[in-house]
Amino acid sequence: MTDAPRPAAPRRALPPPTRASLWPRPGLRDITQTATGSASPATAIRAREWELVLTARAIPHAIRRQGGGYRLLVPRRRAEEALNELAAYAAEREARPLPDPEADAAALAGRPPTWPTVVAVMGVLAGVWGIFLGRSVIFGRLIDWRELAAGDSARMLAGQWHRAVTSLFLHADPAHLFGNAASGALFLSLLSREVGVGLAFFLSIAAGGCGNTLKAVIQGPGMHFLGASTAVFGALGALGGARLAHRWPPLTFRRSAPAGAVLMLLAMLGAGGEDAGPIDLAGHFFGFLCGAVLGLCAGFAVARQGRPGRAAQAAFAAAALGVAAWAFGAALR
Repeated sequence: MTDAPRPAAPRRALPPPTRASLWPRPGLRDITQTATGSASPATAIRAREWELVLTARAIPHAIRRQGGGYRLLVPRRRAEEALNELAAYAAEREARPLPDPEADAAALAGRPPTWPTVVAVMGVLAGVWGIFLGRSVIFGRLIDWRELAAGDSARMLAGQWHRAVTSLFLHADPAHLFGNAASGALFLSLLSREVGVGLAFFLSIAAGGCGNTLKAVIQGPGMHFLGASTAVFGALGALGGARLAHRWPPLTFRRSAPAGAVLMLLAMLGAGGEDAGPIDLAGHFFGFLCGAVLGLCAGFAVARQGRPGRAAQAAFAAAALGVAAWAFGAALR
């Protein structure tokens, strides 16, 4: 009896041909720890810098993500060359006051918030501004603040230059007052993060006074104005100048877009005349211009020497208060 033929065993499917793995390459060396001095991966900012430097020097490299950071790998035969180029770049950064985004971010993260102080000071200022809305009795003397301290280019050209500062504290009505207080708190909070609270208020008062002075000199007699909007635009200009001086970024469409917002604010913010007259565009413009110049000077000083300390901030705040006290003292005399 013959045995029945056994069924043929099923043929096993051959695995698909494997492609040669190109990663990780045995000829690459991880130089992240040597370049940073730390075993942890580098940040995205540092990885971008490495890529720019090595690409400019035509050194092959690869940047791979690891966890929340990045690692740098280069061919072993060119590892020393890559490390030398990165070291030369780091030495050049130390020799020149170039911006360090990581240091800026760490410094901002370590600073206490400035907006509570600014809001508190602006609240006090709003209360003071409310006193100057009408007439007041001081030591039995009735004082009409608009007659005594409002901006008047003819009287300023005659020698009453204190009106350039006193007019910043006078407003047409409560809506005008609170609008300037709110916008001033916003811009001063942003400016304080760059230069400090005391210096921010000093720059704002100085820009407002200089802007009103320029307006009186350029436009001549016949101009009447009041309101803190000139100082508010001075703070906005100082903010732009300080940031530009500290970082000096290239001018692009994206960076120049805020200028359009500034021009819109120039046409919309504040009430310029004493009797609901036209908006004081000239005061806004000159305040912004003076603030930008002062902000550039302050920004360059901060970039080279750092933000002023507490004692210096207190001195700048006292100087701003002293300027206002001098102006009102001159008005009362």
